[in-house]
Amino acid sequence: MVDRDQGRAEKAARAFGVKRTERDVDVLLNEGAIDAAHVLVPPDLHRAVALPLLARGIHTLVEKPLADSAAAARELVEAADAGRAVLGVNQNFVLQPAFVRARKLLESGRYGRIRHVAFTYAMPLRQLASRQFGVWMFQKPINILLEQAVHPLSQLVTLIGPVHRVAGIAAPPLLLEHDLRFPDRWSLDLDGATCSAQLHLAFGHSFPAWGFTALCDDGAVTVDLLRDRITATGRSEHLETISDLRDGLRSGLGLVRDSARAMASYAAGTLKLVPRNDSFFVSMRASVRAFHASLPAGPAPFTGRFGLSLLEICEQIDALRPAASSRVAMPKPAPAVTDGPLVTVFGGTGFIGLPTVEKLRAAGFRVRVAARGAKQIDGVETVRADIADAASVTRAVAGSRYVINLAHGGGGDSYETVRAAMLDGALNVARAAREAGAERLIHVGTIASLYLGDPGDVITGDTPVDPQKETRALYARVKGETDLAVEAFARDNALALVLLRPGLVVGAGTSPFHSGVGFQNNEQHVIGWNAGRNPLPFVLVDDVADAIVASLRAPDAIGRAYNLVGDVRLSAREYIAELARALGRPIRFHPRSVTGLHAGEVGKWVIKLAARRPGNVFPPKRDLHSRGLMARFDISDAKRDLHWHPVADRAEFIRQAITPHANPFAREAIVPSPLEGDSSSTFPAARPLATTLSPKGEGAEAA
Repeated sequence: MVDRDQGRAEKAARAFGVKRTERDVDVLLNEGAIDAAHVLVPPDLHRAVALPLLARGIHTLVEKPLADSAAAARELVEAADAGRAVLGVNQNFVLQPAFVRARKLLESGRYGRIRHVAFTYAMPLRQLASRQFGVWMFQKPINILLEQAVHPLSQLVTLIGPVHRVAGIAAPPLLLEHDLRFPDRWSLDLDGATCSAQLHLAFGHSFPAWGFTALCDDGAVTVDLLRDRITATGRSEHLETISDLRDGLRSGLGLVRDSARAMASYAAGTLKLVPRNDSFFVSMRASVRAFHASLPAGPAPFTGRFGLSLLEICEQIDALRPAASSRVAMPKPAPAVTDGPLVTVFGGTGFIGLPTVEKLRAAGFRVRVAARGAKQIDGVETVRADIADAASVTRAVAGSRYVINLAHGGGGDSYETVRAAMLDGALNVARAAREAGAERLIHVGTIASLYLGDPGDVITGDTPVDPQKETRALYARVKGETDLAVEAFARDNALALVLLRPGLVVGAGTSPFHSGVGFQNNEQHVIGWNAGRNPLPFVLVDDVADAIVASLRAPDAIGRAYNLVGDVRLSAREYIAELARALGRPIRFHPRSVTGLHAGEVGKWVIKLAARRPGNVFPPKRDLHSRGLMARFDISDAKRDLHWHPVADRAEFIRQAITPHANPFAREAIVPSPLEGDSSSTFPAARPLATTLSPKGEGAEAA
């Protein structure tokens, strides 16, 4: 296992039983110790990492996309040919179980030859909703195609064969921030060797839809790839109405069978009664196994040429984007502060971190943002640091007068993993702040570390961490332990500490579906932790940022803890009603009793007990009571010591907390781009592809 971050490599190696780790692959190349390699670095590094491997004749599987451009992918294909190495690209969704079954049905000849495929790929995009614009897919407009569109394209090319022509239109791009444009919708026509196809791409769509209908000479097959369902319509010797009845009954029974199988498989996998069996994992396992089974002679199941063909299609799609009308007048960032007191902010690129950074700069502070992905922020020094890596934390806080820790630390599925990520990481920050001589550390926790289930309790900054934290869910338990550990460290080492616990933080820049309101199996239905009538401790993200900045210099704040809860406290029912009104969507709140929720948890416990699952503990009711947030909050201490004034007007709260989610991004105006010889058209001409591939990945040159 090779990773420049040796600590991360060793952690993963322990988890998977890998016996050796290295920081540099050249060490292994010089030893001649590699038989095959799997390249899992970010796409813009695929070429640099894979090229020397292929040149040495090492069989190499590269994650999708094969490279970040067709030119780079072509270099890899040529290097593999020259080095006589097997080059594969991990287009795992061609081996998705529902797709494999549908392909076998279509290739059986039962419905004749495929003449046209209508394909839809409309999927939510978590990074877009959470405004994680520093990730690779947002850095260039084509990157979203390379990151996401290669999935449906790999399936489409497998169905219709080599693609000779691409035409279509792109919706005007979304304007994310400053001058960052994001193309989110495409309507495309593709011509294959013997049939045509249409492809609708939508990135950031709220309702997930991924599937296709194949129109054949003698029937049609419809596939829902997300829900693992296949229906088919064909002909018989009977009258058309009888044939339709037969197909309807067959399709209905098939849907029942497919849905029941999917439900049973999901339940067994979720309860860990069987090994992991979701479609993504199954397809990934099948793709990796198939690559290694093809060695040493090859070819790989999805060759480098197959990956190259997908990149060429993506570049043709990207060329269809219309030209922007003009530079967009986005808000200009505040000028950089170069001579103020230095504040290092861990988690400064997150939901709370970004407005905190802006307010720090406006207050005259010089800001350094430390994050695992060091996204560039105008006028701010950014450094790569992971709170789990003590050395990187120490480097990040060097010379800082103040330190703010907003970093979550990461999660996990066991107490030990979550504790190591959160608590140990927070202590790394506290130690580094003390060693750097920082005047003050602001540690941002959460009200989840408190017990909030008793409607008779009044919660203040002096309220202790839940004394029965062991009965709480992992997140709440470890957050409470982290608060206690950081407070103890500060007390024992004379470190000036301010502990802030925000409530349910809302506003532009995050999902409006807060887990404190209820839990969601999907965005349309919110299942409450109780009847949903009690006021909830909401707080606007800008108000939290104001409190963080104020706590840096508030003389009476050292050694204190403050709960950051706003003055507008809607109930869960009121919040969901306002959200549904703003979004124009039929969002519903479903009240539940704690007894009913607990009965469901006990049912899961019984099933796990029958299956003799290790570590199965009877679920306590206390955590569910606390999630209902029945306790009342008194924030007079925060208002007094921090001179904090959160928004108190209900209409203004709704304007900042809910209204931005109706249209989170503006859309750019577009200048028409006419077809050659046709000034009436607004779309560019279709262009032929230079290289086409068969469904099995074998290359062929085309005019």
